[in-house]
Amino acid sequence: MWLKNLFLANWRTKATALFFSVSIWFVAYQSEAQRSTLKYRVRFEPREPGKMAIVGFRRPGQTVSLFPPSGELEVEVTIEGPREQVDEIRAETSVNKFVIPVEKDDSTHEFKQDDFGFPRDGVSASNFQPKRFLIEQSVIEERTISALKSIVEVPNKKSDDKVSIEVDGPEDGLRIRGPVSVLDSVRVKVTVPMDFQGRADGLFDLRIQPDTEKVKQTVQILKNFDLGPGVKAEWVRFTDPVRIHVRAVLAESLDMFSVDRARLLFQLPLLQAPCRVTLKDVPLGTETIPVAFEGSRKQVQKIRDLPEITLIVPAPAEFDAEKGGTFNFIESDLKVKGFPGVNVLQHESRKEQQASFWSYEIKVLGEIESKKE
Repeated sequence: MWLKNLFLANWRTKATALFFSVSIWFVAYQSEAQRSTLKYRVRFEPREPGKMAIVGFRRPGQTVSLFPPSGELEVEVTIEGPREQVDEIRAETSVNKFVIPVEKDDSTHEFKQDDFGFPRDGVSASNFQPKRFLIEQSVIEERTISALKSIVEVPNKKSDDKVSIEVDGPEDGLRIRGPVSVLDSVRVKVTVPMDFQGRADGLFDLRIQPDTEKVKQTVQILKNFDLGPGVKAEWVRFTDPVRIHVRAVLAESLDMFSVDRARLLFQLPLLQAPCRVTLKDVPLGTETIPVAFEGSRKQVQKIRDLPEITLIVPAPAEFDAEKGGTFNFIESDLKVKGFPGVNVLQHESRKEQQASFWSYEIKVLGEIESKKE
């Protein structure tokens, strides 16, 4: 009975006292100072993004700069303040990234409260890890790649193959821009694999080498080619695919071949009288000369297999049908019988002799000489 009276006697007064006791405890608990460490993402951006670019970061004590894939860095921030406000800040999920502007002459940034929006609601930031970052910046420059064919690579061609290439790019060349320290070491390439017929025609990815995160995020190209309907030219980064139209045809490989004796076949104008053709500077009766050939590998191989090679000497442009005459020709005037696509070149022995041309004589024979012949 006495225990019942202990709890129920003056119960209104006791309930009121309990209410105020709990309220005072709750207020005191919520107001108690609390410390917590949060992780924030930080992106540094130049105040003049069209003139300067950030190309690297270093922590204190580091000798090699880094460039994170996202361009964002992680900083641990220790906050301190009333428990309720600290808990509210910890529960925030939308405010975890901050952009910090950088002046063009800044080479380091030491973190401060206002970088992360503190102090607020009685909460302050008391410590940062790391405390600062060393920042590397470079001036932005625009350059033009005018020789578009030079950026095309054909991986499956031989060293002596010739490739005909057409790139559907802007007439004044590809325009790229980025920090000078990065542009000095990059190359723009497009790899064009050939099909089994030695041809390629389509859109191929433009790549930048080296394809590091720093390069892909700081170098841009003016996308003013292969634009679809309603699409405007714009500067884009290499983090997304950039494609360009290329047509390429693999020409048949050239080959060379030399012979010491190639037979000559002289073309003559129409004559009513018989004549005799004599090649000078060679033994009497000799109708062969040393020459070299240049043409496709298949054609030259066929010439190699011939038992005898015949060269056609074109008819002289001016000819006296009564007197005949002496005429000259050079190797490039000759045609290979049966191989119109093969060029005739001077033999090495003729180059050593510094001989510039060949001479031959066409003699019109009289009736008596004709009978002797």
